[in-house]
Amino acid sequence: MKSFRALRLLLIVSSLGVLGALVVHLGLRPNPWLADNEQYAVLSAYIEPNPTGYSHDLGNGDDVIVIAARTGFSKVMISSNKFQQYRSLVLSTCHSKPMIHKLGWSLVFEFWVANLRDITIERKLRLRARYELATDEEMRSFPSAAFLEHFPSSYGAITFSRIAFNRDLTEAFFYTEHLCGLCGAGKFVHMRKLGGKWVVDDTALTWVS
Repeated sequence: MKSFRALRLLLIVSSLGVLGALVVHLGLRPNPWLADNEQYAVLSAYIEPNPTGYSHDLGNGDDVIVIAARTGFSKVMISSNKFQQYRSLVLSTCHSKPMIHKLGWSLVFEFWVANLRDITIERKLRLRARYELATDEEMRSFPSAAFLEHFPSSYGAITFSRIAFNRDLTEAFFYTEHLCGLCGAGKFVHMRKLGGKWVVDDTALTWVS
């Protein structure tokens, strides 16, 4: 009987703890409308410096940058169900967090919440290079001849998870993969807004080939 009471008390305390953490998290979430608009500034700031012509970047500036129109965790797991993708996202984030020293758990938790649902990226990126948004069907064909025929001057494709922000929209955290056929890489990216501009603060590489 005592063990049953102790177990019940533990469950009550745990439930209250989870509820309290959820209430605190909801109170610290950024304005959704502002975050939706700010995501394009973050993506633009991340992509813009990368078409330099070196290996594993996004091309030489003259190529078209192909971006998956639908957010997601990993192109490698595109045929997996959402539960498997999300489980992999959580485990990979926990493994990578220690590599990004200034990344707080509150932003990680917001990242997990944000990626419970995928969204469609709109044509709101501010880039000097040309870019195209690839549909799910087009991304599933990568890197086949059909993909290359549809995007003949591309230097592979880039995918993004949903972006998590802190409350005052000065920190951003997301996952991205650059796929270039026989090569590629995946990494978590932590960015900060300094002097009104988004800059990469740190990254954690998850795979490279």
